[in-house]
Amino acid sequence: MKRREFLKNTAIIGGAAMSLAVLPATGRADTDQPPQTLKDPKNPSTLEKKHVPLVEAPAQAKKDEWFDVRVKVGFMIPHPSTPGHWIDEIKLLVNGKEVSEIDNQAGGITSPDGCFRIRLQAPSELRAVIRCNLHGTWTGESVKVNVI
Repeated sequence: MKRREFLKNTAIIGGAAMSLAVLPATGRADTDQPPQTLKDPKNPSTLEKKHVPLVEAPAQAKKDEWFDVRVKVGFMIPHPSTPGHWIDEIKLLVNGKEVSEIDNQAGGITSPDGCFRIRLQAPSELRAVIRCNLHGTWTGESVKVNVI
């Protein structure tokens, strides 16, 4: 394969926090890997600060009443979201099942955060799973919502 063709169709990502990975021509990181998580809450890496999602939801909600759940990508530092580095997917899981998804087609235009409007019938755990086009899939801690 010619060098120019190789550089045009792939990118090489490296860093101390991750091993070298080759991106496919789509510019998206490998999605077959399990989600990355925060390894040491007392000493998060820069990648973790910018990629681990934070779920914001009320501690309790009324049964069958709609409420908002916000997912902030980057629990300490907002994700940069540029034309070459963006969040292309945000999923909301309720009790481990995917219930909704935001799919961003282009970087730098869409917010790295998402908002979901849901209703529950019983106490539940909410979790977000996000995918960065360069740094792969990430998940954060679940949030419990009591239903009254």
